[in-house]
Amino acid sequence: MRLFKDKLLFSVLYFSILILYLYVKFNTNENYIRVFVKPFLMVALLIFIWVNSVDIRSNKFKFLNLALIASLVGDVLIVFKNNPIFFLVAMLFFMIAKIFYIFRFSGERDFKITHLYPVLAFCFFYIVAIFNIVFKNLGEYLIPVLIYLLFVSIEFLFAFLRRVEVDFKSFIIVVIGVLFSISYNTIALLSKFYEDDFLYNRITVVSCYAVSQYLIVYGLVTEKIKPAENLD
Repeated sequence: MRLFKDKLLFSVLYFSILILYLYVKFNTNENYIRVFVKPFLMVALLIFIWVNSVDIRSNKFKFLNLALIASLVGDVLIVFKNNPIFFLVAMLFFMIAKIFYIFRFSGERDFKITHLYPVLAFCFFYIVAIFNIVFKNLGEYLIPVLIYLLFVSIEFLFAFLRRVEVDFKSFIIVVIGVLFSISYNTIALLSKFYEDDFLYNRITVVSCYAVSQYLIVYGLVTEKIKPAENLD
């Protein structure tokens, strides 16, 4: 298991899988090949957390596993996104993944509500801006997309709340990962409901998604809890 224990080797493996998937995606129209290759990203992350986590009996470890498993199912279904049913079910599983990430991010320490004002303002304007752009094209997807955007924002909020109890390195890596998550969700929504091939979505969505999952998992696996006296 040295390949997964050594974080540098694992990083090379993970991004090699991403490059392989992008090659397959751009050089074949066979969905079954993409369905076969893409899940290896989440499988690699699942093995990584099992090899590197100390307490595999904790709820936080279980939530992280469930988030990756839900993401894996969403990965398979989203390949068939041209089918409305598959697209909606894929969105559901990605939303479930976000819920489990939210549970994983949540802590037990108090925080100052004033620290949240900038994040809450960002989340509010983000939802309003995206919803305003795609509203007229949503049709029957209006409620699912609105709910999904809410969970995208809540995930970012809880990632930010980790700052009161984890080391800065873990905190910032996870926050950057969630920002990549917001990026790929935004590009995916705009490319489907606003403009085809928005920001070269065929490559940017998958790339941002893979980077997001990698950074979030890496940040969570390597986190160190702050001593109580070091709280902000």
